[in-house]
Amino acid sequence: MPQLNPEPWLTTLLITWISFIAFLQPKITSPAPVNDPTTRKPPTIKTWPWPWTQTCLINS
Repeated sequence: MPQLNPEPWLTTLLITWISFIAFLQPKITSPAPVNDPTTRKPPTIKTWPWPWTQTCLINS
């Protein structure tokens, strides 16, 4: 005869997955106010004066 009651870990897994879909998924998929392009500043690029970018004179 087939087993009518599933394993306890399977029930726990299903309850956890359903609660994840119901509660956490809308929060993840909703747009965050940080990603609003009107409030974001353009990234500032700082250049570092690397020593090897300057020309060197080699005495031969």
